[in-house]
Amino acid sequence: MFKKLLCVSSLLISTAVTAHPAPYVGAGLGVNVITSTSVATSSGFGQAANFRGVPYNVFLGYGGVVTDTFYLAGELTGTLATSTISNKNGLKTSYGYGVSVLPGVMLSDHTLAFARAGFVRTRFTNAHSMQTGGQLGAGLQTSVTQNVDLRGEYDFTAYHSFDNNHGRISAPRSDAFNLSLIYKFE
Repeated sequence: MFKKLLCVSSLLISTAVTAHPAPYVGAGLGVNVITSTSVATSSGFGQAANFRGVPYNVFLGYGGVVTDTFYLAGELTGTLATSTISNKNGLKTSYGYGVSVLPGVMLSDHTLAFARAGFVRTRFTNAHSMQTGGQLGAGLQTSVTQNVDLRGEYDFTAYHSFDNNHGRISAPRSDAFNLSLIYKFE
């Protein structure tokens, strides 16, 4: 009961101190490069693996300006599918979801520089399992119209090593560049 009360109180306080908090939705395309230092197989130590793809992303968030220049948002993200550009040694992702906090600084009335810190859960199709990774990122967001923003972003995700059907994938890492459109409900 105390935890629920604390969570609700924190939410009310955070929305009370923000000048114009608002929910938003968005969708985007990107380029994703996933690499692994090595893929160990039953026949011995394998080569490094990599995958290049185009992820289709959607997200839902709630954020606003806390002070004159400081911005804070929480965001739920989802990767619906990833089209393959190239795939070496079977390291491929298909879909995933995540949660992030986005602190930022307003550079002007219409432009925001932000950072991303969060966790993602990604489906590696070659391993037939979901893997959790820590995510850090940075980006810029600017207004196109009163309710529509354009966002450019770079995200780095680090996963733990894991086993697949053919051996062990060591230290997979993801570098993603995304371009998104956002609709703000104000």
